[in-house]
Amino acid sequence: TLFLLLQGASALSAAPKTTNNAVDSRRAFIGSAAAALITVAAPMASFAEGDSFDDLAMPDEDEVKKQNEAELAARLKKKAELQKKASRPMNFKDSMVREAEMQQSLKKSKEEKRNAMCEELGRGC
Repeated sequence: TLFLLLQGASALSAAPKTTNNAVDSRRAFIGSAAAALITVAAPMASFAEGDSFDDLAMPDEDEVKKQNEAELAARLKKKAELQKKASRPMNFKDSMVREAEMQQSLKKSKEEKRNAMCEELGRGC
């Protein structure tokens, strides 16, 4: 239906040209009005054809309950994994590796140290 409306609008705008300005302005107005009508009417026609308003209905209590239970289960699973990871005993070697990584991340380059010193002293280096 939209295709037929577009053909009708193009047929109106493809009318033969005349020398009369009033006729040309009327044709231009009718063409633009038809195009505006098509752009407004096309979405309305699609709403009339389908039942897209069913999505706006309130969810059933069972659906809400299932969704809440699923979210709670996911949170509890994540919490259990984090607790298991935190409660795992760390041996000396793992502790030393972790500490070395932390020290590496805290090391500053010569440029960063210089900029930090200038900032602390209030100089614009």
